[in-house]
Amino acid sequence: MKQITIFVSCILIMCQLNAQDYKVGDHELLIMPTAYTMEAGDSYLTNYELFFLNYTYAVTSSTHLGIFTLFPITSEFLKTITFGIKQKYIDGDFINAALWSSYTPKVSGFTGGTVFSFGSASHGFHAGVGVASTFDDPDDESEQSSTDKWEFLFLAGYSIDLSQKIAFLVEYTNAESGLENDFKGLISFGIRFKGESISWDLAGIRPLQGTGDADLVLFPLLKATFLFD
Repeated sequence: MKQITIFVSCILIMCQLNAQDYKVGDHELLIMPTAYTMEAGDSYLTNYELFFLNYTYAVTSSTHLGIFTLFPITSEFLKTITFGIKQKYIDGDFINAALWSSYTPKVSGFTGGTVFSFGSASHGFHAGVGVASTFDDPDDESEQSSTDKWEFLFLAGYSIDLSQKIAFLVEYTNAESGLENDFKGLISFGIRFKGESISWDLAGIRPLQGTGDADLVLFPLLKATFLFD
């Protein structure tokens, strides 16, 4: 057991020797998180589809704290406020890993998991697993008490720089209930346009199966991220 502990410790120390340099947008692919984090004191603001906002601040070079919300079109946006955290625990040249979680107070919704990033932000593979649950409100008599349902989430993605300013991204997502009901998951792919302090993602999302009468080809995804350093 002592030998195993020493071996694992050596691996972790080696992984700390060559940290990845963060560039705007590296913290996630199109939707799924990566294991990369910003330098301490930096922050970013991301807008998804014009309707959703995410502001995140790097407390340290391995810790992100964020807040996510619907754009304040009406006062109902307060119900969507979600708090998030990401903590990197392996910071290496080839392997990075981070824990992530989020909590939405209004609906008592929780998600959390871990993600591994292999290679580099300019050419790498990402894989993660998570859980999600909505807890019952004991003060809400209109709802029947039930056992909290924990659902597993499965995430995978790949990114590669086509040039200094353009990258190609693809990712796959599915959930435990989807697999149980023979749902093949969602595939997303698109292009990231990268600048010094801003990145733009133009992508499409579709299920990996027929969409019936809807004949859906791609659901558009537009995302912009601004880096403040």
